[in-house]
Amino acid sequence: MNHYNRWKRQLDERLQRFEHWLNNHGVFAAPMGKTLQRARQLLRGESFTIACVGEFSRGKTELINALLYTGGGRRLLPSQPGRTTMCPTEIFWDAHQPANCVRLLPIETRRTNTSLQSFKRIPQNWVTIHFNAEDHEQTRAAINQVSASKKVSVADAIKLGFAQDELGERDEMGLVTIPAWRHALISLDHPLLRQGLRIVDTPGLNALGNEPELTLKTLPDAQAILFLLSADAGVTASDMDIWRDHIQTLREENCTAVIALLNKVDSLWDDLTPPQEIDANINQLRQLTARQLDLSPSHVVALSAKQGLLGKVGRNQAQLLRSNFPQLERMLAEIVMRNQQQIIGHRLVGDSYEMIINARNGLLRRFAEAEQEFNELRAAAPENAATKLQELRDTIRRVHHDYHKQALSLRTSQRLLESQKVPLLAPVSLAQLEQQVAEAHKNLAQSWTTVGLTRAIGKFFDDVDSSISHLEREIERCNRVMASIYERPEQPRGDDHLMMRHLLKIQKQRRQLRQLHKRADDFRKSLSTVFSHKGALISRFINTLVQEVRNVYVELNQHINHWMQEALAPLFHQNQYQKQLLEHHMLRLTQLQSQRNSVAEQLESLQTNLYQLQTALGNIEPLYREILSAPLEPELLVDADVSAEKTTAQVVSIHQGRQLTRGN
Repeated sequence: MNHYNRWKRQLDERLQRFEHWLNNHGVFAAPMGKTLQRARQLLRGESFTIACVGEFSRGKTELINALLYTGGGRRLLPSQPGRTTMCPTEIFWDAHQPANCVRLLPIETRRTNTSLQSFKRIPQNWVTIHFNAEDHEQTRAAINQVSASKKVSVADAIKLGFAQDELGERDEMGLVTIPAWRHALISLDHPLLRQGLRIVDTPGLNALGNEPELTLKTLPDAQAILFLLSADAGVTASDMDIWRDHIQTLREENCTAVIALLNKVDSLWDDLTPPQEIDANINQLRQLTARQLDLSPSHVVALSAKQGLLGKVGRNQAQLLRSNFPQLERMLAEIVMRNQQQIIGHRLVGDSYEMIINARNGLLRRFAEAEQEFNELRAAAPENAATKLQELRDTIRRVHHDYHKQALSLRTSQRLLESQKVPLLAPVSLAQLEQQVAEAHKNLAQSWTTVGLTRAIGKFFDDVDSSISHLEREIERCNRVMASIYERPEQPRGDDHLMMRHLLKIQKQRRQLRQLHKRADDFRKSLSTVFSHKGALISRFINTLVQEVRNVYVELNQHINHWMQEALAPLFHQNQYQKQLLEHHMLRLTQLQSQRNSVAEQLESLQTNLYQLQTALGNIEPLYREILSAPLEPELLVDADVSAEKTTAQVVSIHQGRQLTRGN
């Protein structure tokens, strides 16, 4: 995480330096600034979520303690045998929330149809406990509340979504024990959490089955899922249910990084058994687990979170290595790096780097041209200086006119693209979606059975799929229009990678909708024929499902609007920058003509212009070199103008310039 965040800060700092450079040298344009700001927002908004999934007593809490340990010789989260975490828990740091507090949502809120996401926006429904992180006992007492339980009747437990066969033993009054809280949010001022790490702990199959948001949103949003198993038990039936129902699909369709952890491997250590035999037994267990889960053996890690934590606390390297915890940390680091590659591939970041490269190369060409103009004027006879100055101005004006025509053409092209906005947004209109939602609720109300639910959900997703198919046809048409604009002869670039990067694509949103449909089908299959006793859960699931579809539609609308603004951005950026350079130079030549200065004074003015260009070039060159030494994409390396690189202009001081002009 340290490396990841240093890399993000370095990238953000490069974009900030370029923004300052544009302002300092008077070539800043609003569209360029907008692209840079959105790229920087992307970098600041990125977080990395690890979801720890597994049945009770798999050692998830101890694993989190080992991951977050930074010193002090104590566990961050309380851990003891048995059920430590009774409810789903999110551990994070939020600069906008009070640091070091536990927010708890009462289990009774399960009786409502309200989703977790909605409750997160209603603070008065939560119980908040503040604590001082420096006070170990206070921290322990606050976080221990996550494992609080309460006694209720069997009937009440069933109403709250607990299956009768999982309620455990009844006490002498016939009451059973259930979690006191539905969800927990722990805001903690911790170095790793400050850097964007977020950990989600999901305790067991019941929580996953009764909280639709965990399976519809929380797990799909995670960059990595750690599936915890017990090394002494292997893959149990309930483990396999969690794997099939909640993880396998994400791994196959969402490309989520999944690591299966055979935790508590120290239970297989035996002083009476040769180490080679122990290692062979553990490896055999890894191979078996890999086959059961249809995973590569490299993604099954046998470790001991407890021994890893003890090794860190005691600075016992041998114990830490034997726990195999460093292997998990290395694998997570690789996942973080893959997440870094996704940022690198983002269009906004690529466009920002493209602007820096084009600005430097354009400035280098302008410098070479200005130096040639200076030499031509210096070589001209004094009586021909005015004529030569007029020729230079006319040449600059013709080039500027070409860029002006290109700008007009780009504006026409932008209007052409914007004319496609209405047909693009029509298929994913939120008003149309609400009509489809209302129809789905109406269909469900007419038949409160599995068949009714199947028909209602099936019809709803058929309508959504039809809308997305319509959108894809419109996208194909818009992309053809955009490609034709990039391929016009007046555009400065002929390579395809820039155009391909700016095609409108919705694969991510399409995949999200397919996953939601599959989750709905899986949920429907898990229910009995008539399910009136699970009405609250079903309503909550439908509401959460619909809200997630709404979220995808909102994202699609934002994505299309952003694309409209950014599709031609690289062409606009380059055109505006070159126009500004030429306008500055044309203004200087016009001033020279109107002021009727001597030839020596005119040459001195041009020399000053050369010096300013040299200064601007010198200021951007380090940034340009940094980008070439660590490019975002290999293609960007070829963007450097080779002919400009060969220019070896020598810029002299103002004093030397005066001497040269006097010599003429």
